[in-house]
Amino acid sequence: MLPSLMRFSVLPLLLFPLAVHAAPIKLTPIQVKSLGVQTAPLTRHAGSLSPGMPASVVIPDGQARVVAAPLAGMVLATLAAEGEPVRRGQVLARLSSPELIGLQGSLAQAATALELARDSARRDEGLLREGIIAESRARASAAALAQAGAALNALRAALRAQGLNDAAIARAERGEGFTGEIALVAPISGVVMARQATVGSRVEAATALYTLASLNPLWIEIDTPADVAARVKPGMKVELPGRQQAGTVLRVLPAAGAAQTVRIRARLDHANAGPDAGLRAGQSVAARITGLGGGQEWRVPVKAVAREAGKTYVFVRRPDGFEARPVTVLSQSANTVSLAGEFKDGELVAVGGIAALKAAGAANAQ
Repeated sequence: MLPSLMRFSVLPLLLFPLAVHAAPIKLTPIQVKSLGVQTAPLTRHAGSLSPGMPASVVIPDGQARVVAAPLAGMVLATLAAEGEPVRRGQVLARLSSPELIGLQGSLAQAATALELARDSARRDEGLLREGIIAESRARASAAALAQAGAALNALRAALRAQGLNDAAIARAERGEGFTGEIALVAPISGVVMARQATVGSRVEAATALYTLASLNPLWIEIDTPADVAARVKPGMKVELPGRQQAGTVLRVLPAAGAAQTVRIRARLDHANAGPDAGLRAGQSVAARITGLGGGQEWRVPVKAVAREAGKTYVFVRRPDGFEARPVTVLSQSANTVSLAGEFKDGELVAVGGIAALKAAGAANAQ
């Protein structure tokens, strides 16, 4: 007949709160088998916080640009398709705008006004030297000349922003010819993420026609349990399991989401980002954060972890039974737990019969 320990049920667990005992729970191999205790080896976790937390690929701030219609008009041509790589300065679309002709007419008038103001200021300067006019009149003429120059420069800049080159602006300034066509160019080198322009459509000023983005580097944003996020620091390394991409933690965002997870932002390495590497903006991936614990982190099945009175521990196999050893949980997925603790390679932990071991430990504590 087995010793009296085998007659214990889980009832003592309800009557006597279990502490994490330094003394071992002594059991014979026959008792271990009768209690249904099963064991599994510890797996060293190589300093990784999680076997894979949910993450999404995002384009970094400052790497996306919208190309909009500067004036109202009609789209004459679209010269870049969605997904196509483009270079900075490459023409994306052509727009016909009557307002552009009006701006060029204003430029010609401003050029004429500048010449008249220059002549007037020159004449008043001579009259002032001869003492014919007051100094205030000469100053007024000089101010009018400065204003006329500023107005002309403003119109030049406005036309340059519409896509007109310097040669076309010079012709318009001389009144030799106006154009009603605007060439819209790419402000950055990258990829066309979206094309909203349609040939023949009429658009208002500021209507978005193209969305461009540079895809090197890319960011990932990782949804992380709050207890894990508290241990993450900028500079830690990030891996994407099953992929060749790697990166570095940039920052831990300050707010928690609706699911009480904290978002961690990481930058992927240049050589591993972009569609050629199998990553696309908005894509869902799994991410692993490494570099914490110096390799003293371990992975066990969820059912191996016991909790009692605010403490967390696992039952480690000994030659004469089991020992309740305290641990710190770093992260947890559906099936496994990443934890930190004092272990040795090859040690076994209980993954079945945990309730019976709790009851045996409570009995020993009496």
